[in-house]
Amino acid sequence: MPSTVIRILRALRDLGISTDAGRPDPEFKAAENDLYRGDLDAAWKLVAATTDQHELRDIRVGKISKILVRHVEELGKVAAANPEDADLQLLLGATRIKHAWKVRTGATADQVSREQFEQFWYLLGGAYDPLMRAAELRPADPVPWDELQWRGLGLQVDRGELDEVWRELTDRDPYHYGGHYSRTQVLCAKWQGSDAEVLEFTAEVAEQAPPGVPLGALTVAAHLEVMLSTEAEPLAYFGRPEVGAQLVRVSDDWLAGLRPHDRNIEAHHLLGAGLYLAGERERARDHLSRVSARSITDGLPWSYLGYHYDKLDYRAIRKSLGLKMKDAG
Repeated sequence: MPSTVIRILRALRDLGISTDAGRPDPEFKAAENDLYRGDLDAAWKLVAATTDQHELRDIRVGKISKILVRHVEELGKVAAANPEDADLQLLLGATRIKHAWKVRTGATADQVSREQFEQFWYLLGGAYDPLMRAAELRPADPVPWDELQWRGLGLQVDRGELDEVWRELTDRDPYHYGGHYSRTQVLCAKWQGSDAEVLEFTAEVAEQAPPGVPLGALTVAAHLEVMLSTEAEPLAYFGRPEVGAQLVRVSDDWLAGLRPHDRNIEAHHLLGAGLYLAGERERARDHLSRVSARSITDGLPWSYLGYHYDKLDYRAIRKSLGLKMKDAG
């Protein structure tokens, strides 16, 4: 029987939430112990330092809010005492979303009690006001809208409302990776879209992405979702010529204009996994040789592959490619 921690990670996996998605963040690492002790001032400073860095802000808010779940009541009091602070309002909304999923657990719906569901919905509902306040206080910030996208997904709000949140998000940052990641989840068949819609969306995103922006890697996320929804075997699904050709094209286009980006590590993991399954071993090795063996995330691709399929976890694939389980050079 899975432990509570594993169930929570499975819930985050099912939402596609990655907890270590970006390039190294020494400032976060230096403050991590303080965050676990409930140092809200340290949390605020880390978020406040990212005002104009949308991807880093998204990543930090995701990691910090996960840690602060145990301090959510205190955070609520501090945010209430500082209603004009956009960073505190954003943190509170994001932390309430993480808290909601912790309460629900990662159990299947038939194993979640009515009381758990009611508290889950209540906590998600409580994320709305601080997130909207954060959006009002900092109108150019896409991150509150990304969090609202996750909130709406959990509450299963009307698709029209989610589409409006998406428009607000992309009005602020049309190439925001975090927002496109969560939109990919919205468009999956298991939520409010279909296999065809999510594949079409990520294909268009890959074609329209500016040089060096790793949005094309989300094609792998979409294919993983379709693979699971159709109960196809990974090697058979990704081994289809049209899938392999698409991933080769996406990979080559991105690497041709490669530049620093906070989501490069996540993209290398996605494309490395997808290309490996497609039989493109050298390209897969290129991607996975660029990341640390310790950079594995709780989200896609490894949560799906390692959880559902023997010998397709990160360790096994690195070993198959001749890559050691130690930090990349």
